[in-house]
Amino acid sequence: MQNILHLPLVAATAFPWMNLVWVVVGITAFLFAVAGVGRWLAATHPDPEPRVRSASGAPIPTNELAPEIAAAIAAAVHVTFGASATVTSVSLQPVSVENLMLTWSLEGRRQIYTSHKVR
Repeated sequence: MQNILHLPLVAATAFPWMNLVWVVVGITAFLFAVAGVGRWLAATHPDPEPRVRSASGAPIPTNELAPEIAAAIAAAVHVTFGASATVTSVSLQPVSVENLMLTWSLEGRRQIYTSHKVR
């Protein structure tokens, strides 16, 4: 039963450390193969363009803002800043995980720094 998992790559009396070298070379080759297949899949299968739809189900072009959202933004600005404030432009920004994580880390850093006492 002991010889089932024994793979004699190099004779035990010659250079026993060579077995470790062959294992490391094999793992490295496997990782390069996985990375190559991943890059090939990423190159041949691009991400599809996201589709934005309104409440009625009609597609909205990605560079335009829905009228309901524009009205809600204008109402929020009017309530917050008063009648003299105007909205000059609104643009849609793509949401990414990296941007969200950056925002959370900046907020955490702000809370930590504001909790410290100035000497």
